[in-house]
Amino acid sequence: MSNESKKKIKYCLYCGANVEKGKTYCPNCGKLVIKFEPGKKVLRPKPVPELQISRKCPNCGSIITSTILDQCPICNNALEKISEIKKTMVQKKPGLIFTNKKLEPEQKFVLRKDTWNLKEGLNVFGTCIYILVIVFFLLVTFISLQLDSAPITIQQIILSQIPELVFGIYPLWYIYNKKHSFTKLGFRSDSKKIIIAILIGILGSIMLLILEFFSDALINFMADVGLDFFNVKASLEEQNLVIINSELIWIILLALVLCLTTISSEIVFRGVLHNTLKQKFNNNYIVILLVALAYSLVLLLFSFPYGVSFFLLNFLASIVLGLLYEMNGNIYNTIMANILYSILAVILIYI
Repeated sequence: MSNESKKKIKYCLYCGANVEKGKTYCPNCGKLVIKFEPGKKVLRPKPVPELQISRKCPNCGSIITSTILDQCPICNNALEKISEIKKTMVQKKPGLIFTNKKLEPEQKFVLRKDTWNLKEGLNVFGTCIYILVIVFFLLVTFISLQLDSAPITIQQIILSQIPELVFGIYPLWYIYNKKHSFTKLGFRSDSKKIIIAILIGILGSIMLLILEFFSDALINFMADVGLDFFNVKASLEEQNLVIINSELIWIILLALVLCLTTISSEIVFRGVLHNTLKQKFNNNYIVILLVALAYSLVLLLFSFPYGVSFFLLNFLASIVLGLLYEMNGNIYNTIMANILYSILAVILIYI
């Protein structure tokens, strides 16, 4: 560098960065350049070293260098908090996370309070299904040990709803524990939207009842032509007869449990899975079909003897509920539709 160029270069008294002659503000720290008298010796300050921060996940042991993540990108476990002072000292570099042999932006792994990211939502949904399967097999084991081959009772019908009743608790606990917003599950509770949800729910319940009549007609048709291999018609008639002959208090309890069960199911399939898949697919109809397929397959595991008719009914019902939800993204739409349908279905059987 020539002597002439050297004379044109000054140093910022705050951070030590080079400042060309004629500049008013330091290009590094932005502070006003202090003029000093010619010939006066000025010491160039040493640049302050920037801090590097790494945290170890207490659950899976991953080393996290990101300063914007509050949770481990691998297992979602909470990480040690970083003070704001330390954050200002950390090197400002693009944050990247190494996963599956590739680097991805750290922003992709931030857990937002009002929307799901794909990995987070699928993890929560998978946990719900795991809970459903475990509770179902525990319940089946308990009933088989206690009742053996005794005829079906209203108590058994009510107990059979427990797995679907409890698996929707986990998303609520997850949102509460993470201090996220319940709008993440689609709960929008201002008075205007509640009124709209009630009106949409009435429409939805009528559509679900029509599907129920269609399913009954299909079951009767299959029985008439000799395709009722699992004796579905007789099994349903037996359940209906048990409900008809039960005391009113058990009917009220059954209706209440069914209402809670539908709320639980909507939280899992609409609040978690539907909203999660919307982050991946831009086409809402693809999301509705995928959720309907998942819903009908999961319920098929617990009603396998009922076969094709129940699979088709659940698939079509889930499509109807998905369309209702997409009207305004309010989960109260589908909850109201399911509650009204459950109450009406029990009343129609009982009377």
